[in-house]
Amino acid sequence: MIITLTPFPSIEYIYSVEEFKPNELLTSKNVSLNILSKGIYSAQMMKVLQEEPILISSFGGFAGKSIKHYLDKSKIKSDIVWTDYETPHQVKIILEHKNEDYTLRSQESVMMDRELVRLNYKLHEHIKKVSTFVLSGKLLADKDSSIFKDWIQLAKHHNVKTIVSTGQKEVWSYIIEEKPYALFLTEEQLTALAFETDDLNQLTKVLTSYLGGGLHFICAYLKNRGALVLSKNKYCHVQSIYHLLNQNNTAASGAFLGALAISVNRQYEQEKMAKLCLAAALSADDNVAHRICNRKDIDYKYKKTKVSQIKL
Repeated sequence: MIITLTPFPSIEYIYSVEEFKPNELLTSKNVSLNILSKGIYSAQMMKVLQEEPILISSFGGFAGKSIKHYLDKSKIKSDIVWTDYETPHQVKIILEHKNEDYTLRSQESVMMDRELVRLNYKLHEHIKKVSTFVLSGKLLADKDSSIFKDWIQLAKHHNVKTIVSTGQKEVWSYIIEEKPYALFLTEEQLTALAFETDDLNQLTKVLTSYLGGGLHFICAYLKNRGALVLSKNKYCHVQSIYHLLNQNNTAASGAFLGALAISVNRQYEQEKMAKLCLAAALSADDNVAHRICNRKDIDYKYKKTKVSQIKL
């Protein structure tokens, strides 16, 4: 069994309009609702791949209820800390005939310490039941970043393999110090952490310097350039003939993370891990009005992926 902890998810409403005029009623022919959380989508991908994940998170308000409804519809087990604060959300308006969009974001709620304490309690309660632990997302600015280190240590105490995904600078040093079993980084997270992503060989060289001491895998998802799946003994670059149509698809990176958790939990060999993770990412749909994908989608794209080794 796998547990995934994503402390503070958010959602996004997207409206496509032909033109944007002030003081007029705008009609959108295409409306979508996305969840801006890799952890939520990772749990859903685990479900597609026939695993029974448990999701721990903190929700509040209408946006939080929307995420909970999505989880229930997907039949994902969850243990939620309900708060009086509204789950963060944003509205994006896209102009169909121009390369422009406008985003309105709610102010980040200040999470009270008691909610974080309750998340910590729930993790202590569930960690004994699982063999793999997925930790993703970020902490709010006023919270002690060392709690990520505490959570990794807790998992190690119970012999649970931990996979971490975050681009938060305040948290990064604690993660590297503690050495989880695996790290997953998106292109945006790599940029936020000041890694150069243009040269794959150089990126591989920098990332592999962190391997060892208990850190077995580092994965970097680079969208249409494929992904790096790195271990101490093998540096894999996986690519596909398929490309993402929506470059800002949060579900894609979440699906990759979910497939990585499955691969670690089932001890897949590295090439199979790389192909499954990329196939899952390319299959994922980030509009919650539709299911994320099905197993047939993943199996088909799996056959269209190719793994090559990087030699430094």
